[in-house]
Amino acid sequence: MFRSMSLLLSLGALALLASGPAAARRSHRDDAPSPSSATCFDPSDSRDIPLWTRNVPGSVGDDPCRDIPFVREYVPSEGARGDLPAILIIPGGGYDHLTDAKEQEPVAQHFADAYHVKAFVLYYRLVRDDGTYRYPVPMWDGRRALNLLGHDAARLGIDPRRIGLFGFSAGGHLASTLALHPESDFGMPSHDAVDTANVRPYFLGLGYPVISMLPSEFASPNSLKHLLNGYRGRELDRLEQELSSQDHVTAETPPVFLFESLDDQRISAQNSVLFANALQAAGVPADVHLFRHGEHGAGLAEGIPEEEAWPGMFGHWLNARGFIDEGRSERRR
Repeated sequence: MFRSMSLLLSLGALALLASGPAAARRSHRDDAPSPSSATCFDPSDSRDIPLWTRNVPGSVGDDPCRDIPFVREYVPSEGARGDLPAILIIPGGGYDHLTDAKEQEPVAQHFADAYHVKAFVLYYRLVRDDGTYRYPVPMWDGRRALNLLGHDAARLGIDPRRIGLFGFSAGGHLASTLALHPESDFGMPSHDAVDTANVRPYFLGLGYPVISMLPSEFASPNSLKHLLNGYRGRELDRLEQELSSQDHVTAETPPVFLFESLDDQRISAQNSVLFANALQAAGVPADVHLFRHGEHGAGLAEGIPEEEAWPGMFGHWLNARGFIDEGRSERRR
């Protein structure tokens, strides 16, 4: 069930137990990049699809770089024929910014070309210093993006039965939250026809993810601080528990592909160990890879020994699960 898990997880657990306190103290501090038009909604770009065309729930303005959540579409370079599988990619950044572009366009175009799918990068609303767009707004944007892909599948040329999720770092936390709470709309105040799609992801992919929101169980300090900005007391305690994905795995959780490096300097790799153990206990099919070396935020990890193998492993796993056309993928190897 856990392909390559038996050796790597046991090795990882020993290493993490030896350095547990230090790992727990690590802070996820991505240096926020300068604002870039690449992460702003552009109505003239046919690739940019707004999640709402009007009445965006919780919106405080119409700034295309801050207030308009959207997905950006990537198609195979050779062209798309027929209804393709779709992968929704959620980049990380601690919930207050998006990390460098390595988790965005390069990953999306690689997925589209290597696996012959349509890839969509989610640009969700980010928490401001005053708490605007804190929880549950990022979850509203993630849920809406999934529902939009399912509802508009025919128009977008995708197979509504083959929509998967892949999240990195804090985006991995958002992705796992969506996958583990498939019936929840996270209290979204308004609904329309798109929301009737209620899409459940075919699979959950995770790269060096934030999993826990419990300070006692390796929560990322920055992701926790930003997402739950302003929550106090019992409400904070409740949300920390509710949003800790390791405690909400069930037999209904979709199959999981996960990779992480044991020497991750920004997120404790114990997040991935906790989640892998929960998946195993619940009998969820999973392909978990804990590399001895890697770099947080590396996206495709090109040129990074060991970790650079993950895209090929992911493609093999997608083939094995029947998510992508095996013949097409084999021709690309």
